[in-house]
Amino acid sequence: MSEIDNYQHECIGIIHCPSSYPLVSNNDSQHEIPLYRLSEDTLNAVSWHAKQGDLLLGGGSGESAAVRFSIPEAIYFFTRDGWDDFEDFNTICRVFWTANQAFVFCDGYRQLGWNPAERIELWLAEHIVAFVLREYPAQYRQFQGSGVLQKDGSICRLPTPQEAQML
Repeated sequence: MSEIDNYQHECIGIIHCPSSYPLVSNNDSQHEIPLYRLSEDTLNAVSWHAKQGDLLLGGGSGESAAVRFSIPEAIYFFTRDGWDDFEDFNTICRVFWTANQAFVFCDGYRQLGWNPAERIELWLAEHIVAFVLREYPAQYRQFQGSGVLQKDGSICRLPTPQEAQML
């Protein structure tokens, strides 16, 4: 059982990461990374700390390493010009991966258009913001400012009904 199973959550998206290397140790076939919306605070989680409504890409032991996106802060950051109500970027987006795991993910994301000149967590965050604004407007458009996103969310897709139930 992965750590996220200890908290209420739902799978709202999937990102395919076509890395040449295993995303999960001893599992060469796992290339689909779930995007979870947390339905409760996980501030006491061992691996990551998030509040209700935050998004988690991956997560838990036995799954891929995680990246946490704070909501609505990530949406504000990318769509509200001049919004800077944060201490550091980790309050908006925080990675929970080792250097080796980052290398593996970046190999896959490079194949999806990421360029090493850009911070990987910024690239992922902007794609995910674009995805949730497009696919879940009732939940997220209220936070959107007038700024134009540079990423289109095309690396993300909705989960199939079966994936949503299993994850």
